[in-house]
Amino acid sequence: MYQMDVKSVFLHGELDEDMCVEQPFGYKKKGEEYKVFKSKKALYGLKQTPRVWFSRIESYYFREGFVRCPSEHTLFVKTQGEEKILVVSLYVDDFVFSGSDDEMFAEFKTSMKQEFDMTDLSKIKFFLGVEVMQNDEGICVSQKKYALEILERFGLENAN
Repeated sequence: MYQMDVKSVFLHGELDEDMCVEQPFGYKKKGEEYKVFKSKKALYGLKQTPRVWFSRIESYYFREGFVRCPSEHTLFVKTQGEEKILVVSLYVDDFVFSGSDDEMFAEFKTSMKQEFDMTDLSKIKFFLGVEVMQNDEGICVSQKKYALEILERFGLENAN
């Protein structure tokens, strides 16, 4: 299992409606009138931004031959023949992916880096608070760190 991260994720979305923003405080020059700007891109803090980003990444996946899982809308699957499969799970700007073919991994990483500004985090170690350990015998997931934090928060780290 591998992990990638999109840098400045919400700035990749293209607005499909007119969105105006006020001139930021401190950017008005003396004698200049107050301005309102029309935004060309999605901005952090707009309620439309997550939807616009998801539409952008979803259309990218469809172009690349992925199929969205009908019961989990952030899970995308791509197959080649009967043997090769690539499964991608998306959580905002983080992608976890696995599959059966190293060539598909390499193609996916290259394609994603061409389309978006990405960070390749290599083999997954932590995802959404879950520790992931991988070796030749398999994959083990653990929430030990989270459990220890909860015990510490309630002063039970030395309890039986």
